[in-house]
Amino acid sequence: MYSEVPSIPRRRAQVPLASVVVPTYNRSSLLSRCLQSLETQAFDKAAYEVIVVDDGSADGTAELCTALRQRTNMNLIYVRRQHRGGPASARNNGIARAVGNVVAFIDDDCEAATDWLEQLTKPFRDPHVIGVEGKVVRHPGSTPFTHFVENLDGGLFLTANIAYRREALDSVGGFDETYHHAAAEDWDLAFRILERGGKVQFCAEALVVHAPVPINGRHFIDRVQERRSAVILYQRFPRRWELITGRTMSRSFFEGILMGPVVEMRKWGSYFSSHRSEVPRFLLWQILASGRLLVEYVRLRHAGLA
Repeated sequence: MYSEVPSIPRRRAQVPLASVVVPTYNRSSLLSRCLQSLETQAFDKAAYEVIVVDDGSADGTAELCTALRQRTNMNLIYVRRQHRGGPASARNNGIARAVGNVVAFIDDDCEAATDWLEQLTKPFRDPHVIGVEGKVVRHPGSTPFTHFVENLDGGLFLTANIAYRREALDSVGGFDETYHHAAAEDWDLAFRILERGGKVQFCAEALVVHAPVPINGRHFIDRVQERRSAVILYQRFPRRWELITGRTMSRSFFEGILMGPVVEMRKWGSYFSSHRSEVPRFLLWQILASGRLLVEYVRLRHAGLA
């Protein structure tokens, strides 16, 4: 059982109750909107800090953060890494700099509702709560040709919108940086924390909107590489994986290979009903991705990993 995180005091606190970690890489325009949403939080400015961890950007991210620090009363900390290490490593850098009792995570392509941090920290008043998931919704402008993630009912532990007690993060050593791709490290962290006891609560009122990030066909094919991280996760936590996904890893591969294009077409049926000319391009990308997934499955099977 953990100590209770107090409600936000009326007077200005010297030590922030919450630290918000935002990893970023070459997405200054998206980061700008994310930081604006964090700057306008209905939360005592002295009660939280925002830590931007720049994973070696070369697009003006440093200038953006420097300019914002000069004009804002938000406690903004900018950490620049000279060599790119990936989001898991960047988040660990943020955790190391954080001083809050609660460490929250949001992605640079997300925008938080004005009461996001207030809602996300409320459940920590229960000493049994070790983590809180917030709701992630896609932007109304999202299409099949944009990247986004969603967490509508909890249980997905997305780093786009989640918070943990600092001592819980320290107890498991933070994110596992051995995952080769930006995938599965969020589930891995959650599973390791849950194994130590306590509960991760879902709070639908803690809302963030995921921006529609344009993608091309290469994105669909390259995402197949994320399965390598998923296989590592499955080997470590097979029961938790199956509980969340409702399938084994082998079944997940087969469904992706055989049914992937059909599932994606059904998912975007309403969109394509008014954008019929875009169907062939999207279907081609999905078929190519399924073929790449088959190759990846054979490779992993040969290595004894799937």
